[in-house]
Amino acid sequence: MNRGLFLKSALLGIEIFLLVIIYPQISGAALIKPVALGAEVKDLVPDSLIYFHPQNPGYALLVEKSTQKAYLYRTDNIDHPLKVYPCSTGENKGPKSNKDDKRTPEGVYFVTNSISKRNLPSIYGALAFAIDYPNPRDRKLGRKGYGIWIHGTNEILKPWDTNGCIVFRNEDIIELSGYIGKKHAAIIIIQKINFIEKKRLQTERAELRGFIMDWLEAWGHGPIDLYMFFYYKGFTAAGKNWHQWSAHKKRLSGRYGEIDIKIDNLQILKEDGIVLAKFDQTYWANGFFSFGEKRLYLEEKGPEWKIIDEFFKRKKGPAQKVASRPKREEEFLAIKRLISNWQKAWQEKDLQSYIASYAEDFFSQGLDRQGWKRHKSEINKRYGQIRVTIGNLKIRLLSPQRATVHFEQDYSSDKYHDRGKKTIQLIKRDGKWKIKKETWVLLGSGKRRKEGALRTKSF
Repeated sequence: MNRGLFLKSALLGIEIFLLVIIYPQISGAALIKPVALGAEVKDLVPDSLIYFHPQNPGYALLVEKSTQKAYLYRTDNIDHPLKVYPCSTGENKGPKSNKDDKRTPEGVYFVTNSISKRNLPSIYGALAFAIDYPNPRDRKLGRKGYGIWIHGTNEILKPWDTNGCIVFRNEDIIELSGYIGKKHAAIIIIQKINFIEKKRLQTERAELRGFIMDWLEAWGHGPIDLYMFFYYKGFTAAGKNWHQWSAHKKRLSGRYGEIDIKIDNLQILKEDGIVLAKFDQTYWANGFFSFGEKRLYLEEKGPEWKIIDEFFKRKKGPAQKVASRPKREEEFLAIKRLISNWQKAWQEKDLQSYIASYAEDFFSQGLDRQGWKRHKSEINKRYGQIRVTIGNLKIRLLSPQRATVHFEQDYSSDKYHDRGKKTIQLIKRDGKWKIKKETWVLLGSGKRRKEGALRTKSF
């Protein structure tokens, strides 16, 4: 190789080294496009972002302390981060536990306030966001300190160089404000992000969301013993242990009777094996109403998830008024019409009219609305005549959108007869009452009309 060509090759190699190795370390430039995270995390997703309501997408920021990077995700597409930014966290390693320990907390947090530049000392740069450290679980675990912010800087950004805050370059914190300033934005601070296969995350998402829905169902409609099954035996809340919490819930059940609980804006997130389910909770009972934010902390105990902590904070919600007597009577009449039409359609085997009485998200006896329709269709084919009588009908309005109906049901056909107690849970949508769920308790035993006839519960 001649000398001139050798020198050109050497200079080109130095330029590439400067561009690839040195320049990013000097500039700390944010990656402002969706990025490839390398072969080791290809087709993988962070296990922290488990569930966000699909009709209410937002943003989540994962701060990885080990790499001093922050990954911004849009919650309806976590296949790739939207952007990645350099950042700086506390100069001392480990999670924050004490005041002035110069550590950054680890866990799931939420922005509580924003502070503009005109209201900031220069040390905080162009913009700052306060987060909810210490949150209720931090306080319960004895973690101390306060004033943990996400903010900018007027200095050159250096890794592990803060008193505990999370610091970004000014241009990056301004850009981030368009995302983390949004409602429901989660800030997950973690030592190292755990990337897993998307299919595995989907399985865990279904499992944990199912856990929350089953817990809600047990609280609203199941016996207290079933409700308490969801709680770890070492659970404590509001100064009560597991047994005291169970007794407290039994007293409330005796006082209020039937209750109705609705949840909205569900988020399920994970950090270091601890899962947070956060949602807005609306609670109706006989003469009582509350609205607020509920946080459930879950941990795997053996093969099952269990609730290890629970916190509730009242918030201002929509005004709730007790229905006037004329309004209640109107609702009672509407519900009675629904039950009468449902009974008539069932007896006449008018499947279309019968299934029209059910909500789209109906689920009962292990069947959704379509499964229920197929089940009834099979029974209609099997039996010639069907007769259903209803007695001792009782209606209870739980809220403007929820009600329960109890009655004794006598079912007979040319081949089968049974008698039992039925409870129907109703929901009001678009001004119409619909059946959300049915439960059925058989009294005695069903009797076959003819020898060899197939025994089938009437439901």
